[in-house]
Amino acid sequence: MRYRYIGVIILIIFSILPAMGVSEPGEIEPAKYHQLVITDVSPIEFYPSDVKTINITIQNIFGYSAFGVSTQIDPSKADQIKFTHELQKYIANELGPNQNITIQYEIYIKDNVAKGTYYIPITVLWSTVKDGTVKRQEDLYIGIKIVENPEVIKINTVNITTIPEHINPGDTFKLKVTLKNIGNNKLNQIRAALDVKLPFSSVGTSTEQYIPLLETDRSEEIIYNIQVDKLATSRLYNFNLTLEYKDYTNRLQTQRNSFGINIEELSEIYIQDVTLDPTNLNPGSDGLLMIQVANAGTNGIKNVRVTISGGDKILTQTQNFIGIIRPGASESTSFGVNVDPQAKIGKYGLNIQINFDDANGQHYSKSNLYIMRIDKKDSIIPVSNENLSSMFYVFIFVVMSYGIFLVAGFQLDKRK
Repeated sequence: MRYRYIGVIILIIFSILPAMGVSEPGEIEPAKYHQLVITDVSPIEFYPSDVKTINITIQNIFGYSAFGVSTQIDPSKADQIKFTHELQKYIANELGPNQNITIQYEIYIKDNVAKGTYYIPITVLWSTVKDGTVKRQEDLYIGIKIVENPEVIKINTVNITTIPEHINPGDTFKLKVTLKNIGNNKLNQIRAALDVKLPFSSVGTSTEQYIPLLETDRSEEIIYNIQVDKLATSRLYNFNLTLEYKDYTNRLQTQRNSFGINIEELSEIYIQDVTLDPTNLNPGSDGLLMIQVANAGTNGIKNVRVTISGGDKILTQTQNFIGIIRPGASESTSFGVNVDPQAKIGKYGLNIQINFDDANGQHYSKSNLYIMRIDKKDSIIPVSNENLSSMFYVFIFVVMSYGIFLVAGFQLDKRK
């Protein structure tokens, strides 16, 4: 009989060992395997300001039961998405193999939450034995996607233009922005704030414009007067436009847009001076043609080349390379002159062409006409038509006078 009692005691001890496990009562261990998983979440898309109920389905994928299943949510890990109440839920005494259960949470999406997908951890706790202390813990994640609400985001920037269309450094221009309400409800108290930074400044108008009311499918224009600094670099500048307005729920909404305005070159390049040495050219003479090129723009220019056409039998070369000319600077280049001895007397039109690339890599070309004159060679004694006539009359006078003296002398000899 005594051995029978001993055997019963041994059986009782072995029967309670699995329930005791290796941990002290109340101790929680991280799960070393995934016994419980999330198989479904609905809905997954939310709008800013939404207050909705989300359904989460949890399934036991193992071949034995999970006991005392509960869930809890840490609010510090879901800052933009608020779980409003019942952060801890006891969901099942026992969840058998391949069984699932659906739990519900009420969540609130903040007004200013950015678009995107947010992953929220849900801590699941369970025990591997019936009526045992919770031994396992694991964080399961749900994805919540925040999208734009078509009933809230209603303003579309349909058109942005400048008057005039082409803007140079130092110009004052009007920036016209057309806003359209593409939603299903009217909008109130629209504030359109333009971020104006150097080299731009607002002239005569505020950088904040207001529209008191914008009905559905209606458009309104707002105009900003802007001046660009005369030393502004020629390039594309980015502007930010912030729209604030009250939606149909009277909540304040914010929408940001960006666009570009191109500032073109004020002026680029011109021929500052053309010098010919010597100033008078004759067939067979040599000289030098010097051309000074100036950059009056606000950007440097590169690959500057000077090409001259129409100088056959006059110039020794037709093209020279200058390279880079800085803003406000000038560079000179020279062309050799060697007039052909058989060159015709007269005027020659030389087409001086300046080729260059701007700061954006765009190629440009400008031309100027220069008149060069080829004259006859000067005689040793300069003789003009008037001088020839005078000399002719003097010669006739001398001849006639000489003849008169000869006749007079002959008559005197006869008398003697």
